[in-house]
Amino acid sequence: MISIDFFSKNKNKIINTGIILVAIFVSIYLYSVQSQQLISLEESKNEEIKKSEVIESLTRVEQRINSYKQMFSKKDLGSVIGAMTDISKNTRVKIVSVKPGAEQEFSDYVKTSFLIVVRVANYHALGEFISKVENYKDLFLVEDVNIISVGSGRSENKSEKDLDIGLKISSIIFI
Repeated sequence: MISIDFFSKNKNKIINTGIILVAIFVSIYLYSVQSQQLISLEESKNEEIKKSEVIESLTRVEQRINSYKQMFSKKDLGSVIGAMTDISKNTRVKIVSVKPGAEQEFSDYVKTSFLIVVRVANYHALGEFISKVENYKDLFLVEDVNIISVGSGRSENKSEKDLDIGLKISSIIFI
């Protein structure tokens, strides 16, 4: 009876205490769920930050590549003269003149032409020179070959058998 009297006298207090305990447990549960969601959001945020850093890094690299591509996409006359000089050293060919020709831009590549006059002793030397030009590490194509003069007139640097040959050589650079 004492317990029944105690419950009936303190009925409101017991119900209030129960409601407070239930509210505490619900708030603790909600806090833990929200805390887990917050941790998950922070992890997602950190992953996205890392992804954006990688994307920014790739963008910088791409910009650098594009700037190098623009810098190397133009063949200047000096590099062509250097390449032709390297090739002519191993053959019996003397370069008389080099003139820049037309430059044509296509969707995937740029084609730059150069007009080169060479002096050769015979056709074998010319064939060897043309072969080495087309097999050079840079992409060169011999598009046109013209015999400019056959030697009846002598100059001090030209023997009777030497031939002056005009070559149209094109350089192709892929964009």
